[in-house]
Amino acid sequence: MKTLQSKLFMVSTKVSSKAKLIIFIATLVMFVLAAGAPEATGSVGG
Repeated sequence: MKTLQSKLFMVSTKVSSKAKLIIFIATLVMFVLAAGAPEATGSVGG
């Protein structure tokens, strides 16, 4: 039971670090899109 718990913890740690990376990259992409064309209608930033 101890090994199962440690394996689950390791898997959840790996998944959460990848999720944080994906969210960070998506945020950067949206910021760049919004900064690149602030006057455009329908852009991410306004």
